[in-house]
Amino acid sequence: MEKARSKAFETTALPLFFCCQLATLGLLRQTPSYSLWEAEINAFPVFSLWIARILSVAVLFVALALALRGLRFLRLRTMLAANGAALLIGFILTFYYAYSLPVYFAAQCLIGIAHAWILLCWAEYLASLEKSHRNRSIAFAALLAVFIFTAMSMLPPEMRAVCFLAIACGSVLPLFLTPQDGGDNAEETSEGKALDTRRSLASIPWELIVLMASYAMLFRILVFFNFPAVDETAQSVAAAAIRVGGMILLLLYLSRVRFAPNAQQMIIPLFFLTLLGLLLLPGREGMVATIAVALVESSWTFFYVLIWLILPEIANSKKADPFIVLVGGWTALNLLLLLAAPLAFFFEVQVNQGTLSLTALVLIIVYTLAVALLLYRNSAKRLAAKQFPSWEKGQEDHFAALAEEHGLTPRENDVFQLLVQGYSLPAIEKEFVLSHSTVKTHARHVYEKFGVAGKQELIERVKRP
Repeated sequence: MEKARSKAFETTALPLFFCCQLATLGLLRQTPSYSLWEAEINAFPVFSLWIARILSVAVLFVALALALRGLRFLRLRTMLAANGAALLIGFILTFYYAYSLPVYFAAQCLIGIAHAWILLCWAEYLASLEKSHRNRSIAFAALLAVFIFTAMSMLPPEMRAVCFLAIACGSVLPLFLTPQDGGDNAEETSEGKALDTRRSLASIPWELIVLMASYAMLFRILVFFNFPAVDETAQSVAAAAIRVGGMILLLLYLSRVRFAPNAQQMIIPLFFLTLLGLLLLPGREGMVATIAVALVESSWTFFYVLIWLILPEIANSKKADPFIVLVGGWTALNLLLLLAAPLAFFFEVQVNQGTLSLTALVLIIVYTLAVALLLYRNSAKRLAAKQFPSWEKGQEDHFAALAEEHGLTPRENDVFQLLVQGYSLPAIEKEFVLSHSTVKTHARHVYEKFGVAGKQELIERVKRP
C-alpha cells in the first residue's frame, strides 16, 4: 500500500511541481524589474544581460555530451543541491545586492549555470514518465504556471522578490523526491548505447527546431522594443485570459484517447496567434493595442509548453531516447537565441535612431515567419515522400483474413488496409475523401478490435508470425 501511494505521488502530484520550473523560466527575463537596483542594472553594459544565456548554453552542450555517454543527472543529488543553492544565491544577489556590475555579473553566472542544470533534471524526470502522465502533467503544470505568472504581476513591488524566491525553491526541492533510477540505461551494452545515440540524434527534428527558434528569436527581438502605450491592468487581464483559455483548450486536446500530437497541428495555431498580434500591433491606442500586446506576450508561454510536449513525443514515435532529444532540442534552441542577441541589439539601435519603425519591423517578422513556416511544410512533405511506405505484394489476402477474423466492418477494413501500410490519418482522409473525425473513429475501432494502442503497434502485431 505504501509503495502504491509513493508511485501515485511520483506520477501525479510530483510532476505538478513542474509549474514552478515553468514559472521560473518565464519570469527570468523580468528579474531586473524585481530588484531594488533596477535603475543600476538597466545602466549596465548590454553584455551583462547575455552572460546567463551564454553559460546556460555551455552547460547544455556539456550535459548533452554526457547524456550521450549514458550519464543521468537525477542520481547526482549533491550536484542538484549545489545548483539549487547557487540559483537561490544568484537571485538574492540580483534582487537585493546588484548595486555594482561585478555583483550583478556574478549573480548572472550563478543563475545561468544553476538554472540550466535544474532544467536538465526536470527534463530527465519528465522523459522517464509514461506518455499520458507526462503530457497531462506538463499541461496542468503550465496552467498552474500561468496563474503564478499572473499573480506575480499583481503583487506589490516589495513582495515580488520574496515570492520569486519561493517559486525558485519550488522548482528545486521537489526534484529530491524523484526516483534516482528513472531512465537507467547503465546495463545496456556499448553497442546498444551507440545505436541509441545515433537514433536519438537522428530523431531530433532539426527543421522544426529551426522553425521554432526563428519564431523565438524574432519574439526575443520584439520584446526589446517599447510596445504601444496600453492600459496595463487591461493588458494583464487580457493576457491572463488568453493564456488560461489556451491551456484549457490544450488540456481538452490532451484528454483525447491515444493522443499523438502532430507538430504542424500544434505549431500553426501558435503562429496564427502571434501573427494576429503582430498585425494588430501598429495600432497605437485603445483596445486594439491592448489585445495586440496581450497576444504577442501570451504566445511566448505557449511556445515554451510546446517544446516540452512535442520533442518527447517525436522521440517516442521513433523509439529514441526522449531525454536526449529534449536536451538536444533545448540546446539548439538556446544556441540560436544566443546568436540572435547581437541582431536584437542592432534592431534596438536602429529603432532608437529612428531609422526603423515598429511597423516596418512587424512586416519583417511576419514575412520571415511565413517563409519559415512554408519551408518547414515543404521539408515535412519531402521527408514524408522519402519515407512513404511500400506495399508488400501478396499481403492483401493475409490482411483481409485478419480483418475478417477481428470483425472489422467494410469501412474499418478499408482504413485498416492503409494503416498497416503506414499511411497517416490525413493521407487516409484524402484517399477516401472522408472527414478527419470519421477516419479517426474508424482507426480507433480498428485499434480496439486488435487490442493495440496505435498504428506502429498494429503494424508489428499483424506482421508478427
